[in-house]
Amino acid sequence: MNTKFNCIFSALIIAATTAAPASAEIATEGEWGKVQFYGSLRALVTKEKEQESDVADGISRIGIKGYVNLSDEWKGTYQLEGRIVLDDGVINSDASDYHKRITFVGLKNKEVGEIRLGKQYSPHYLWTVLPIDITFHNPRHYNIRWNASENSSIREANSVAYFSPSYNGLSIGVLAEIDGNDTQSSGVDSYNIAAKYKIGAWQLGVSYFDRSDDLRINDAIKPDADTLAAALQYKADNHKVVLRYQNEDVSDGTEFNTIGFYYSYTLESGITPQFRIYNLDNGIIKGNQIAIGATKKFNKYGEVFIEYTDYDDEAAQLKNRDDDITVGVKISF
Repeated sequence: MNTKFNCIFSALIIAATTAAPASAEIATEGEWGKVQFYGSLRALVTKEKEQESDVADGISRIGIKGYVNLSDEWKGTYQLEGRIVLDDGVINSDASDYHKRITFVGLKNKEVGEIRLGKQYSPHYLWTVLPIDITFHNPRHYNIRWNASENSSIREANSVAYFSPSYNGLSIGVLAEIDGNDTQSSGVDSYNIAAKYKIGAWQLGVSYFDRSDDLRINDAIKPDADTLAAALQYKADNHKVVLRYQNEDVSDGTEFNTIGFYYSYTLESGITPQFRIYNLDNGIIKGNQIAIGATKKFNKYGEVFIEYTDYDDEAAQLKNRDDDITVGVKISF
């Protein structure tokens, strides 16, 4: 682990535990602002069809986040997050772009909104992917892996983003990736325009993402792709329902359509049965991925889970994956 990162975490834990021993957060706060140490540790045991059983990591992470008070109206915001690979004993992994997580600073005003610079979640991901993406725990089957051009649209490096305040439930998000070291393009490498509307138990997210040729994920070159997505979510009375659609028009002539549906219901015991289905169509092959599972949540700090994911023959061919069963534990703080 990076020595400076280690020193920051150690100092933060000491400060937080002495400042607020009864707090639910590992944090310290004052007139100057707030800093919080947080984490999500996810360990899996998974068995894929015709493969050996494996102890794996479910994309664990630790980080610090918070703000400093710059004036009565403005705050300086920040978040620094590192990847933990539990099964291999790696802290703050940077093995690939996929392992590099959130690092941004920003300026925030309640009336104006927030501007962020660095590597950060795109509005596309937050409002059209996240409601259905992390509903199951094995990252091998996350929705984002179904993109034709392998453009993640998750955490955008070299980006500047703006998130508006909520106007009667309507929020606007804009992001631009500007990478001067990218030899494949110049100026704005990609941009994202999205909106979220929330009223009562309902939330609708829509997004348009224009990606250019760039060297990003694991140094792989992806074709230019225009992506249009929408996600409708209902969440009330222990029910959660999500319907998502995405169309990706790729410059190599491929058109990729994904439809996803998710439903869960939380029982009084804290057990949540879950069901999810994705339909994938690349214009030549159409396949389905179906997942069922159950999560037992003890409180907001810990849960255990079991899930089974089934691929039909076409989906298995498209994604080079097969049926598997996963059990695991998640600890958050």
